[in-house]
Amino acid sequence: MIQETNVATPSSTQIGAIGVNHVANALMIASGGRLSIFWPVADDDGIDLLVYDKVTGRALPAQVKSRTLALKKRGRSERGNVVHFELRKATFRVDRYACAILVLLSQDASVIECAWVIPMRDLPRLAASRQTKYVVRASRSLMTRDRYGDFQCKDCQTLGDRVLDLIAKLPPPSEV
Repeated sequence: MIQETNVATPSSTQIGAIGVNHVANALMIASGGRLSIFWPVADDDGIDLLVYDKVTGRALPAQVKSRTLALKKRGRSERGNVVHFELRKATFRVDRYACAILVLLSQDASVIECAWVIPMRDLPRLAASRQTKYVVRASRSLMTRDRYGDFQCKDCQTLGDRVLDLIAKLPPPSEV
């Protein structure tokens, strides 16, 4: 018999791990198995996933950030459409080909509700810069006109397509 515990919600670390797993699964499914996903043993360089294209041999590093709630509307207790993400500058490198995959999960963390795929090179131009981090506040609204609207993925297929588009722009693997 499984004993129930009184734990109400997953921790932020658990939400992060769940989000990374959802992204990995979505990319493999959306690409029809073309993409393989690898995890680093230690992610001290800000890389959560390495997305490998079996067709081209190219690999795209990705940092994944996950949330389960949008911000509250100003002066109210109800949630709005804006989702807050933070990326640490200490692990950020604009000189490499990489992307940030930002995901809003359902409140129970069981599915991806919305995602954004942003090339790391574009992040300093788009995000608010704080002392130690970049802050992204993106609207999940399908009708958004915010600076992140062009990077929004309305479903997992679009997420996979966006990542494949970024991989296609990578330099070819060097010949050995």
